[in-house]
Amino acid sequence: MSLELRLVKTARDADAARRLEREATWLRELAEVRTLEPHVPRLLDRGTDSAGAPYIVISIPPGTGETRAFTNEHARFLSTLGKARFRAAEFEHSGKCQWIQRSLPPDAPLLQEAYYDCEKALLYWTGPYVLSQGDFAPWNIRTCGSGLFVFDWGEAHADASPLDDVLHYLMIQRRMRTVPLLRRAMTRAQDFALAAYPEWSWRPKVIGALTLVYLLGVILHRKLDRADPVVGAYWKLLEKRSAWMPT
Repeated sequence: MSLELRLVKTARDADAARRLEREATWLRELAEVRTLEPHVPRLLDRGTDSAGAPYIVISIPPGTGETRAFTNEHARFLSTLGKARFRAAEFEHSGKCQWIQRSLPPDAPLLQEAYYDCEKALLYWTGPYVLSQGDFAPWNIRTCGSGLFVFDWGEAHADASPLDDVLHYLMIQRRMRTVPLLRRAMTRAQDFALAAYPEWSWRPKVIGALTLVYLLGVILHRKLDRADPVVGAYWKLLEKRSAWMPT
């Protein structure tokens, strides 16, 4: 009989409560995907504590360890996750594109120009849009036997670029500021896309545009806070995009 541990997560402010509600919603949906069953927590309970704070109780496996490398298991998990909520669309009709459009401030010309570069590069390109974990990073992933166990689904969202989670995993660890490191991440993301979604075109121009989509998404999600080291690093990469964007 295997030992199952339980983790209680409690929200202490409105943002945390929003993430907790989102996590509970996605865990209920993912519980119906049998291929993800050993890799995702089960929602065991939810409610409000004596102080009025919402909480959830989730299952976690014992004896797990963190890894920093992006392995075949990471790629396999993301491929399975992507197929759990999947649709093909042109960029302009994707939820990711429409969210960026709504979130772009009118007084940020760099972001407006970068978004225009995305639109131009992805014009007439149709590709897959998938479920994203939202913060696919080593600190939210544990190895469990030969597979992975992925925590923290409070930022999960549908209709994401299939490269978002791959690029996030590779880049967020180092808050990449340099063009050579970014190019390596793009190459690894292209390899993933070719293997997971071989029906679509993954030419360098598409990879570059979807990398812009990822950078813009993180900056907008973090409210353009230039004091945030991740936003600061990604902002510099947008400024240098002529050095790494394929033409």
